[in-house]
Amino acid sequence: MHKAQNAGRYLIVAGLAMAALLAAAPQAMGTEWDFGARVGYESNVNRSLDDAEADTILTAYAAYDRSPSGESRVDWTLRAALSGSAYASDSDLNQVTGTIAPGVSVFLSPVWSLNVSPFLRGKAVSDSEQSAIAYGVRATLSQRWNPRFYTGQYYSYTNSNADEEVYSYYENALGILAGVNWTPSFFTEIGYEYAHGDSFVTTNSPITAASLPGRGRGYRYSYSQAFSALVVKETVDRNSFGINAGYDFTSALFAISGYTYARESGDLGSLDNHSVFMGLGYRF
Repeated sequence: MHKAQNAGRYLIVAGLAMAALLAAAPQAMGTEWDFGARVGYESNVNRSLDDAEADTILTAYAAYDRSPSGESRVDWTLRAALSGSAYASDSDLNQVTGTIAPGVSVFLSPVWSLNVSPFLRGKAVSDSEQSAIAYGVRATLSQRWNPRFYTGQYYSYTNSNADEEVYSYYENALGILAGVNWTPSFFTEIGYEYAHGDSFVTTNSPITAASLPGRGRGYRYSYSQAFSALVVKETVDRNSFGINAGYDFTSALFAISGYTYARESGDLGSLDNHSVFMGLGYRF
């Protein structure tokens, strides 16, 4: 039953993303296609408090971006993307994701701009309990100080509804970033994000409602066959620090890499995750 419901919901979102991609096919000023593949590594893919497992992830994606043309002070934007990820060790985490995000951009001054973009995302996971439909909004304030240096700040809200309640969550996040275009072909970027909301952790320790903080009020927990561990949903705070770098070999072919460290803390404890990726892409 869960698999049938998930398939139907995911196909709707994937269909919307594909429709946007196809509708956008005629090239226009400010539009861009982007295809690529990335290989990544995460140190705690099972989100464990006491037995972290690492894995290697291969991701392929296709995306369409409609950016502001620059011909008017107010313009519309659109991003539609499809991606698939395969995990080397834990195939239960293999997933396909479709996202569509229309938006509005306002040029507040020659330096400052604002983009507000609601989004809809569907995710189908091999472990169908984690398959989900998510919606939310992201507001980004950007500053282009000169041709080389830029900064940005953003707020995002996400509400994700999974097939199994323990994997559903809401989240509010605030972030800042700064980047430098060292040459026309090479850039680096650093960023920080703070997020507050629901999340899940796994543990091999025995847990009952009586042993949970607050005697289990507001908590959801169940046993996961995919993780071979107890899964507990709680409210957490997450701090993430990241650095990215990119290089354009040509106007179309580019490489990108990044590293992120995240620490998540809740009543049950804290978990850390290190993730790194590198990839190649082609845009036109």
